[in-house]
This record gives sequence, C-alpha cells and structure tokens, in this order.
Amino acid sequence: MATECVTTANSITEVLLAGDAVLNLTQQPLNTIAGTLFVSADQNAASLVNRPCGFRWSLKAAQEIGTLISDSALRIVVVSEEDCCDAERLVRELVAERIPHLHCTLMNPCDADDYMDEQDAEAVSERLRQLGYL
Repeated sequence: MATECVTTANSITEVLLAGDAVLNLTQQPLNTIAGTLFVSADQNAASLVNRPCGFRWSLKAAQEIGTLISDSALRIVVVSEEDCCDAERLVRELVAERIPHLHCTLMNPCDADDYMDEQDAEAVSERLRQLGYL
C-alpha cells in the first residue's frame, strides 16, 4: 500500500477512505465530506473531531496520535505542503511506531492561463497539423 501521494486541497476526497482521520498541517481548507474525522491538538492533546481543523506539531501530541487508531480511525492521513519539516518529522514517527498512515503533499493547481495562453495553443495546433497529427 502506498504511503505517499500528491493531491490538491480540492481533490483530497479522492484519496480518503472510510476510517481515515485527516491531520491537516496546512492553513488551507480541505474539500472533505461531512463526517470526515480530523485530528486536533487542542491543549497539546491529540483527539478526533468531526469538524475541519488544523494541527500544530508538538512532540507530546505526536506521541498521542497512535492512541487515536481505533475502529473509527483506521489510518492517519497527514496533509502538508511541500518541504514541510513538521510533516517529515511526523511521518518518521508514524513509521517508527508502525501507525497506518498516508502522507499527502498538496500541490498548487496551475491556472490555465499560466500554463498555455491562446497564442501558445494556436502555435501548438499549427505544429501538430504540420506533423500530420491533426
């Protein structure tokens, strides 16, 4: 089973399975369905909540994550942005403790305008026509 993936905040539901608890290390709101469990670190104690929330890294809270695995939370889904040091430390701890997890790195979606403008599209189409593909 894969333990890493790349996704966006809007398409996070595509990687979530029944029994997943989301641990959001980002400041971004995630597009999840009602009833999705989130890992919260209120008062430095990790707990499961039924509302979207972020997670602040601390050694004490990280040690408690393993206790959250139960019939209602079978796997921890860590959501982070690229090059997040806290995510790297947390995932190392999850591996060391043999806690079922998935680490999702959020990518920023490209705007169509940033990728190819109308002139670029026309140039590509013309070249494809010249090569006989269109």
